[in-house]
Amino acid sequence: MDKQELRIKYSQVRKNIPDEKRKEESAEIAKELLKLIKENSFSAVLLYAPKKYEVDVMGVFGETDIPVYFPRCDKDEMDFYEVDDLSKLRPGNFNVREPEKNCPKFIPKDNEKYLIVVPGIAFDKNGYRIGYGKGYYDKYLSKYKDFDFYKVGACFKECMTEDIFHDDFDVKMDIVIF
Repeated sequence: MDKQELRIKYSQVRKNIPDEKRKEESAEIAKELLKLIKENSFSAVLLYAPKKYEVDVMGVFGETDIPVYFPRCDKDEMDFYEVDDLSKLRPGNFNVREPEKNCPKFIPKDNEKYLIVVPGIAFDKNGYRIGYGKGYYDKYLSKYKDFDFYKVGACFKECMTEDIFHDDFDVKMDIVIF
């Protein structure tokens, strides 16, 4: 299957996961993320505000004392902005909640380690993902490849697959939590 076929297939799989099961799996994934944060010395956490049917990682917010950033897309670019209160997330592009315009922009620094949680429709056991096809995360991570980002995919068990066709520009996750 090519990427578009996989995107369609796993979008349907994800949509068919019962709400209660999706909620339970999301809570377990958030718990694993918090454990990872506590076991490491990250300077910041880069999360995402989930769309319907995505893994809900919002259980991490407010449970850590390090800064938390969320993405905002502008044309073909994505950047992250600090959010200290969820009321600062507003409806934005692609029906995704994004940080308000006045939130401070994330600028990575040398000698600091960051956790970035990456959404996806499906992931494979090698850490590659099927996203929505715009490549925002791949472009962002490639732009900052010289900085220390620990890349974590968040995925429902039902959307893990053996192997996904990937292109040279696709960025591999360090781990996938499912």
